[in-house]
Amino acid sequence: MEEISLRELIEILIKRKNIIIYITLFAMLASGVVSFFILDPVYEASVLLMASSDNQQVSAPVGNGNVEKMLDNISQYPDMDIETYRQQIKRPGVMNKTIEDLNLQDEYTIETLADKIILETSKDTKLITIKMKSKDPEEAANIVNKVGENFISVATSKEKERITKTSEYVKSQLQIERDKYDEYLLEQKKILSEPRGAAEVELELEAKLEQITSFKTQLNELEVKKKSLEEAISMLSTIGSTNTTRVKANSTNSSNDNETSSYLNSMNIVSGDSGKLLKVELAEVEGMANSIRDKVKEMQTNIEELQIELQEKGYKESIVNQKVDIAKQTYEAFVKKYEELRVTESSKIGEASITIISKAHPSSRPIGPRKALNVAISLVLGGMIGVFLAFFIEYWETSEKEKFKNAVLDE
Repeated sequence: MEEISLRELIEILIKRKNIIIYITLFAMLASGVVSFFILDPVYEASVLLMASSDNQQVSAPVGNGNVEKMLDNISQYPDMDIETYRQQIKRPGVMNKTIEDLNLQDEYTIETLADKIILETSKDTKLITIKMKSKDPEEAANIVNKVGENFISVATSKEKERITKTSEYVKSQLQIERDKYDEYLLEQKKILSEPRGAAEVELELEAKLEQITSFKTQLNELEVKKKSLEEAISMLSTIGSTNTTRVKANSTNSSNDNETSSYLNSMNIVSGDSGKLLKVELAEVEGMANSIRDKVKEMQTNIEELQIELQEKGYKESIVNQKVDIAKQTYEAFVKKYEELRVTESSKIGEASITIISKAHPSSRPIGPRKALNVAISLVLGGMIGVFLAFFIEYWETSEKEKFKNAVLDE
């Protein structure tokens, strides 16, 4: 394989310099003519939108109840991030409304207009830029401004439509909850109007408990008194036995005088009478104690019955009261949410969530064509093409000479 030195390459370029220069000049001239005289200037217009996440919910949660959480969920504003907004801007509804508002039916379709719209988002910001390039700067500005306005309008309309549907549902459910509340109130009133309600039974039970406590106190006092009487009777019986023994001893002993015997006999008579009285009193105490025990036993039975009755009536009333409380809380939650939705329905949720912070204005400075850049590119491309042709022509002529030389040598 024949090697080519750098000197030979440079000699070829010098030899064919006219071709390189002419082609380069032609490319530059053609690029200049096209850029300066043929291509129309292109203008760019942009509108800046800012999305806000402060209105992601129609209302802040007001409680921890399941009903309130459910109502908050159905009235919650969709979670819209920057990318979601960006995808929504080019949807057919926005493009079609823009075409109709600006009477662009002859110039654009929904697809072609969407292709002309350029969307840009800035990292770590809530900003969306809507851009468009056009030969008419006023048209570009009008279109991007209208796209931004229509996007906000469509977003607001869709959100109001959703809020209206939610409001209608809450309103219909509101009457149902009101009917339930009235039904439970009537049931509660009926139970409370029944004779011997839970409160009455509870008062009767308290009275019975106080009474049985009093009886038990009396019974304890009678037991103490009974014990005292039994001890007194036992003591008198002991004294009587002692005196009788001493009287017998005096009767056998002649040395004892008659006065002592008479005294002891008198004491025995007194002790016997006292013992009889104490025994009578003891019998009365035992009778009273037995009577109180019977009353306590009977009262305990009554108390048990009252406790069962109180438990049944209390449970029944508590169930109804619980139904009334839940129905009331549910009804009040629906009333509150309906009022919130009614206010929200008249507000501008969509406009509050995304706003135009900078409108587009017709530009007087075109962004294209970039004439100097085009000429510079043509200079490079023309030079490259010229060099390629120079080497190609040199190769072609050299190969022809070699072929002719070889043919002569062969002859």
